[in-house]
Amino acid sequence: MRTLDSVWGVRCVWLRYFDVFRKSLTYYVVTTFSEPVLYLLAFGLGVGSLIGALKVNGAVISYRSFVFAGILGQTVLFQGFYEASYGGFVRMYYQKIFTAMAVTPITFSEVLWGELLWDSTKSTVAAEVVVLIGVATGDFPLAALVAVLPVAFVSSLLFAGMGLTVAARSRSIDEISYPQYLLVFPMFLFCGVFYPVEQLPSVLQWLAWALPLTSVNSLMRTLTLGLPFQVQSVPILAVWLLVLVAYARRSMYARLVK
Repeated sequence: MRTLDSVWGVRCVWLRYFDVFRKSLTYYVVTTFSEPVLYLLAFGLGVGSLIGALKVNGAVISYRSFVFAGILGQTVLFQGFYEASYGGFVRMYYQKIFTAMAVTPITFSEVLWGELLWDSTKSTVAAEVVVLIGVATGDFPLAALVAVLPVAFVSSLLFAGMGLTVAARSRSIDEISYPQYLLVFPMFLFCGVFYPVEQLPSVLQWLAWALPLTSVNSLMRTLTLGLPFQVQSVPILAVWLLVLVAYARRSMYARLVK
């Protein structure tokens, strides 16, 4: 019975966020569609016209398709992290929403699960938008819309856990900039969004694979472009997911429960 109550509580939190989200739906649609299109024009068409095709893990693909799959991973990273870090901090510190919901029959645990699942949902929808554009341009097969869904959600939950951890550990909203520039941007630059990780020196390759975005990009390219499956991606993502979600919840408890 308690399990059903918990599910009800998490659902209430998620629906509360969804009701607020509907008021800014137009902004979300415009920005979510425009960002991947701009990347496609700048890198896929601009840089792609200079590079042509790439040989990646024994397969030859166009640079535009390669970058588009990387943008898919980058979208999951940015959407999951920023929604949970900045959005979570605002809801926790300025709006006091976490505390307000916790004085109802909904528990802190349910509030935090609702927060993580909502952040993951928004990130997953953004990833599906990128796939939809990729299907429209002929870079991805139609089946990719379904194939990437579980990986996109799990990856979004991982990066939402990272963002919520940052929100819990930051004393001010400005401090979120530290992990943003020291962790998120390095992943964006070195984890294979714009070029194969194999082009890096061996030391940087090991570092890139130690970060979760490399595994996300690898799985996304397997599902959208048919590149060979790299088995190390799954355990790396699993470890990051378990650690970050658990640590995010523990950090938020420490911050909110005095």
